[in-house]
This record gives sequence, C-alpha cells and structure tokens, in this order.
Amino acid sequence: MNPAPPVSDARPVDDRPAPVRRLLVTGLSMLLLGIVAGLVWVQLARPARWEVRDNGIVLTEMASRGQFSVIVVFAAIGLVTSLLWSVVAARALPDLGWFLVPMVVVLTALAAVIAWRVGVELGPPPPASAGGLAVGDRVPAQLSVDGLAPFLVWPIFGLVGLIGATWTANRT
Repeated sequence: MNPAPPVSDARPVDDRPAPVRRLLVTGLSMLLLGIVAGLVWVQLARPARWEVRDNGIVLTEMASRGQFSVIVVFAAIGLVTSLLWSVVAARALPDLGWFLVPMVVVLTALAAVIAWRVGVELGPPPPASAGGLAVGDRVPAQLSVDGLAPFLVWPIFGLVGLIGATWTANRT
C-alpha cells in the first residue's frame, strides 16, 4: 500500500512587490521616459532654419519642411516609447485589470507633455532672441508641436501596446 502524499495548505507565493509599489514604480518609469524622450527629441530633431535678411528673420518655404520633420520625430518617439512601456506595464501589473486603461492614457499623455517641455527648454531658443546676426546667417527654429495630434499618438499607442500585451497574455 502506497502512503498518501502529504496535504499542503501552502498557497502559491507571489514574489512580486505589492501592487501599489509596482504601480508607483511603473508610473514613475513612464514619467522618466518622458524626460528621456525629450532629450532624444532634442538630439534627433532637425528644426527649420530661419534666414536673416535685410528686412528681418524669415522662414523660407524650403526651410519650413523642417517644422514638419520636428513634429514627425516627436510623434515617432512617442509611438515607440508608449508602445514599449505599455507592454511592460501590462506584464508588471496584470492584477490591476481595467484600471490599467486610464493609467496608461494619463501617464503617456503626461509623458508627452514632459517630453515636449524638455525639448522646448533644451532645444534651440526662439530665432528672434538670437543676437549678433548678419545678413545670410541661418538660425534654427525653436522645437515646437503646433497641434494636438502628435500628443495623441502617445496615449493611442500606449493603448495599442496594452491591448496587444493583454491579448497575447490571454492566448498563452
């Protein structure tokens, strides 16, 4: 006769930190990523270059394309940052359920604003503030985002990452 295996009351041990701590760490990480994204934006963006003429500083039509590329770079950085962070957040905080949705939207939107402010503050100053310019000089434009759509890229792709991570986690 085989002896019965011992009965254990032991529940599976969850080695992860408490949900509140994971929430704080995950949230702060996105805000820090906003700072890093702003620094990356300053490095990658190629702003329009204003030209000094006899009648003042003007933005030529050819140079105005630089403004569009600055916005595209901002949106692309937001897309990648939000997408990757939201996948990590979904994996780190699966026990939060539906609360992840507003959390992702709010934190990615805040990170977008932080990145924008970092870029504006650390990027080139406004062309009008440049001194000692001679006719023919070119002055870079200040980094700017003149619409809401580039800011919406951040939370939209945060939600795409969250949905993708949740869907793949449920399929395994």
